[in-house]
Amino acid sequence: MAVDGGLRSLFRDHLRVGWHWQSIETGGTGRGVPDSNFCAAEKRDGVLRGTEGWVEYKKTDGWTVDLRPEQISWLLERSARGGRCFVAVRRQNQGGPRRGDPVDEVWIYPGALARRLKLEGLRVQDGLLHRSEGGPSNWNWVRIAEVLTS
Repeated sequence: MAVDGGLRSLFRDHLRVGWHWQSIETGGTGRGVPDSNFCAAEKRDGVLRGTEGWVEYKKTDGWTVDLRPEQISWLLERSARGGRCFVAVRRQNQGGPRRGDPVDEVWIYPGALARRLKLEGLRVQDGLLHRSEGGPSNWNWVRIAEVLTS
């Protein structure tokens, strides 16, 4: 499975109609820039309106969220200026004696919580925007779209 837990393709596949996704791979030219940029369009009152934002994808099998310092910095700077950015974390493991039941969840946080996510992991509950469990086919994609665009 991909380093991002397959989230990039899952978001693209489930948020397709009315959405435009752009993968971002900046390498050494723009360290810390999130994995994907999106623009979602909807018609309100007969007017087409777009909402743009950024998503950093992470995967964990436990509770930690491995954000690099430059990613944290980028997310905090953009958030402080009113930018719409998020960290989407896929928590996935097969379970076992120490882990309990198998899990496949998605957790979505605002980018402004990046530093706390690095320090506290998924134990950060205040500010959590959304959590779905049961694997991608059971995740609430309607609610995920609302979180990213509202």
